[in-house]
Amino acid sequence: MPREADLDALLTRAQGGDVRAFEALLQSYLPKVRRFARAFALVEADADDLAQDALMKVYKSLKLFRYQSAFSTWLFAITRNSFLDSAKSRAGRQRGVEDSLNERHARAPSEAPLADEELSREQEKARLWRALRQVPAEFRSALVLFDLEGHTYDELAVIEGVPVGTVKSRLFRGRVLLRKLLGEEQEASGTSSGTSQEPRSSKLPGSTS
Repeated sequence: MPREADLDALLTRAQGGDVRAFEALLQSYLPKVRRFARAFALVEADADDLAQDALMKVYKSLKLFRYQSAFSTWLFAITRNSFLDSAKSRAGRQRGVEDSLNERHARAPSEAPLADEELSREQEKARLWRALRQVPAEFRSALVLFDLEGHTYDELAVIEGVPVGTVKSRLFRGRVLLRKLLGEEQEASGTSSGTSQEPRSSKLPGSTS
């Protein structure tokens, strides 16, 4: 994360059209933006494209940044809106493609097989991301930014343009839905014996592959 003085210098240069300064400015945020995109991608392979589209919008909007909030807060507000717009635009045509989500965590045949424990972790993360993608977009956004990226209630209120009370409501409702979806998937996959079990955790995965 750039120091405040370095951040200001990079911002000034980037706002003047310096692409290298813009790249340096974003370097520490890229993993978070890509991980955020993962929650809105129809399949894993689309996440980088979504992130790239969002960052292009950030670049085009950079001159509008006026230090009314932290740069990271402003960045995620633009990114979130880009992801929501993308989700809305494809909402009508994504019904029939629900499942090519499983195979994205499979290893290439040439790679050594995963140890049982690691495989179990990978499968659990894949299950969480599949369930998360079924949570309504506004709740999904709040869950990723708060539970995974560690933004505060106040930061999330600025990013989403809503009161803190609404943020807390979205988090609560999103977690309830996520637990329900995880329980339904667990039951459907035969890992429970006829009764729905409470999932081990509704927390989002802490790392990405």
